[in-house]
Amino acid sequence: MIRPERHRWLAAGLLALLAIAILGVAPVLAAAKARNVIVLIADGCASEQHTFARWFKGAPLSYDPYQVGAIKTYIADSVIADSAPAASAFATGVRTNDKFISVGPNQNTLSVVPPPPEELWYKPVATVLEGARLMKKATGIVATSRVTHATPAAYIAHAPSRGDEDDIMEQAVHQGIDVVFGGGKRHLVLKEFKGRRTDGDNLYEHLKTWGYQIVENREQMQSLASGRVYGMFAASHMDPEIDRPRLHPGQPTLAEMTRKAIEILARNKNGFFLMVEGSQVDWACHANDPAYLLSDLLAFDMAVQAALDFARKDGNTLVLAMSDHNTGGFSIGNYATDGLYPRMKVEKFLEPFRRMQASSIAMMAQIEKDKTPARVQAVIKDGWALEITDEEARKILAAAAPRADDAYYAIGEVLCPKYTYVGWTTHGHTGGDVPLFAFGPGKPGGIVEAPDIARVCASAMGLDLARLNERLFVDAAKAFADGKVGVDKSDPANPVVKIDYRGRPAELPVNKNFLKLGERLFPLEGVVVYAPATGRAYIPLQAVRMIRGEKAALPGIAN
Repeated sequence: MIRPERHRWLAAGLLALLAIAILGVAPVLAAAKARNVIVLIADGCASEQHTFARWFKGAPLSYDPYQVGAIKTYIADSVIADSAPAASAFATGVRTNDKFISVGPNQNTLSVVPPPPEELWYKPVATVLEGARLMKKATGIVATSRVTHATPAAYIAHAPSRGDEDDIMEQAVHQGIDVVFGGGKRHLVLKEFKGRRTDGDNLYEHLKTWGYQIVENREQMQSLASGRVYGMFAASHMDPEIDRPRLHPGQPTLAEMTRKAIEILARNKNGFFLMVEGSQVDWACHANDPAYLLSDLLAFDMAVQAALDFARKDGNTLVLAMSDHNTGGFSIGNYATDGLYPRMKVEKFLEPFRRMQASSIAMMAQIEKDKTPARVQAVIKDGWALEITDEEARKILAAAAPRADDAYYAIGEVLCPKYTYVGWTTHGHTGGDVPLFAFGPGKPGGIVEAPDIARVCASAMGLDLARLNERLFVDAAKAFADGKVGVDKSDPANPVVKIDYRGRPAELPVNKNFLKLGERLFPLEGVVVYAPATGRAYIPLQAVRMIRGEKAALPGIAN
């Protein structure tokens, strides 16, 4: 006879299978196994940007020989993707909604994406990084943005909005990731210490207490040999690569962070999972800034080279290099090139870009100090070596005036059409397919759906995503239908899931990985997640069994 508790877990398993059918989370069959998986994402670019970088480099890009197909980038509710749901698909195998971070979609879906049952709305969906950690592999995240930004966040946290960066950082810290390199120190530190946190939880001090090394510049990073580490190289985002040597030369490059992360993670005999993001390729394209684009995409090229160097030598590493979506509608050619086909020579095309020495972000920061046409002309001459007119300077100021954080978009918008032969159609994202590059055991091929990336990673590691979800995220109210479950929000910054099961009180702080039973604290293998939109709380199966006093082994997650 099946006990009621067992019946509930069977039902949960069927629900997971239903999610697979609806959301497209299916295993990749007959794939070769890899001990290590490295995913590298050049945020916000497609084939034309790679071509541009190749011309400028004057040689093939490191990943050119390994193009195996392309990725469809649409998300659950839009044909044009935001980075958060795009990366969430890569991380979880589930296509979700705009701004969502590794939680299931709600009812608002495209006609080609069947809406999920209501009980799956906003439900956290396990990531391949979480699975790798439970398989006792080392895990790492590298980015040039804040590590709480959309793409890295999708691998390390679960939230209804990419803007919940304090919550995202709290979950990341409690995930026990081995190596974290990038920006975003402000989300570790309390407001009174020049950070952003208002919950009284100084995560920076927690990390030190838990034995993490914390480094803040290239020299400190390079001195590392082993151990768990947070490399926080900026309070917010790191610098654009074109500006980094001048503004903050102590910041490491993307390739340096990638090499060091691999060096540390590779010490784990069980292997590792590493996600690396060239975060600011996207921002360069948002800004319509060709100099910024070239420098950051070529920095990404060098990071992929570092991954490939390791993979070729190791022989047991899958490397995936790709983008999450395209940005800017970039083209080689614009209205100025109409009829110039036989006269568009390489050096004529590249000459303006070879003279550019600063990003539009850095130049606008200088202009903000003195918003006059003369100041604009001087800054543009110094940064892009262009002698612009007084009228063009006034156009830049006029285009920048109504903008807030993105006033720098005005520079490329005004100057690219006249002084370069590249074109842009938007400051936003676009919806086309993006190229996919792969090397190593278990590599995919052809035109794939975005969720297929997670399936490829999971299959290469021997990870069962459906079982992983059952193990990490159980609806607490359903698990304790015979008890009492509530969420204490008396301190809005620190909600706590409270469960009373047969007189046994239990508390599970949201975004953390521990359980309080009576007066005792127990570490958990996953984080506790609360979905405000539905009022549902999700806890690891491990916690359910501990509260119930059960000692049965947890289900395996290996294929």
